[in-house]
Amino acid sequence: MEIDVIGIFLPPVPVLAEREQAHTDTAPLKTAEDAAVRDIVERQLLAGLKTVTSGGIRWRHWDKDFFFGLSGIEKERIDSGHVFHNDDVLTDLMRFKGRIAFNPHHPFFDDFRFLAATTADRAVCRQIIPSPAELYVDIMISTDGHPETLYPASEHLIDDISEAYRHTILRFYELGCRSLILDDTVCGRLCETNFTKRLLQGGIDIVSLHESIIELFNRSLAGVPSGMEAALYLTGGDTIVPEWRYVNFPDNIMHKLLPGVHVDRFYLPFNIDDEHVADVLRHIPHGKKVVLGLSDAHSPWPDDEDAIQEIASTASRIIPGSRLAISPRTGFMLSSYASRGLSYEDQWRKIGTLAELARTI
Repeated sequence: MEIDVIGIFLPPVPVLAEREQAHTDTAPLKTAEDAAVRDIVERQLLAGLKTVTSGGIRWRHWDKDFFFGLSGIEKERIDSGHVFHNDDVLTDLMRFKGRIAFNPHHPFFDDFRFLAATTADRAVCRQIIPSPAELYVDIMISTDGHPETLYPASEHLIDDISEAYRHTILRFYELGCRSLILDDTVCGRLCETNFTKRLLQGGIDIVSLHESIIELFNRSLAGVPSGMEAALYLTGGDTIVPEWRYVNFPDNIMHKLLPGVHVDRFYLPFNIDDEHVADVLRHIPHGKKVVLGLSDAHSPWPDDEDAIQEIASTASRIIPGSRLAISPRTGFMLSSYASRGLSYEDQWRKIGTLAELARTI
């Protein structure tokens, strides 16, 4: 069985040190980030990974950094306020200055060019972006299901998001990207009763939302050349692992999403004692690949290798081993990594251990 990773890594110490000193992007910070990307590429190659990423090293927000790069969305920094204000303080907020559209000068393109030049055809270059559902549901939640109060052309919201994504993805392909991951927490959170109740109380039609999300995915990926593998990484947000035990419930999105979305590969995180792994895998269409997220990327401690082997064995009775891979459950970057005792070197050690285990399965 193969090993795979999402491709989001902890930055090395020089990058962290520069960020502590720089309130805005500076030349020394960019130099440190460039060096970090070079090292991360070499580490991925040394680990035997078939695809490499720039590690998300330049990100400040895993989702909004991408959104800020689209036309029609601007970043507004809120540094002060009062408890009765709706806006969070000390954070970057999205402000809509027009209709969402493709930006040919999106900063992620420069990052990918640097990755491709650094990799120099030694591996497949991968790009990770937040899913279009993240942007759509963020707008729907912030407006209690009434996007017309925030977005200047709400009747075209799905059209605008999907077209912006479609052209962005095609541009990545032109730049040499052959592996794309849509990183999504929305669908995983839709497995949770509390999140669904929150949406219902906000006046959002859940069944209609499910249909809109699947439409968004498929329209965003429409026309993607066959040479690019498109993947969907489904997490439960802060909980990481979605509530898979609810997957067969009529109001759960997964039994509609998994067979209905036009991707080549799914990244699915599991708890290694999860008895419901078989339930969700039965909804994976024939021919699609699955990466089982089984190793804890947020802890420096060793994983239970026997438990990982057992769940991988269970999965192989449903999906052929040739279409399976194992990986950490998430990327390694985490805001609280220091308090967890996780270091830059720990992530490479864990990947090496998982690669050895994959060869035995």
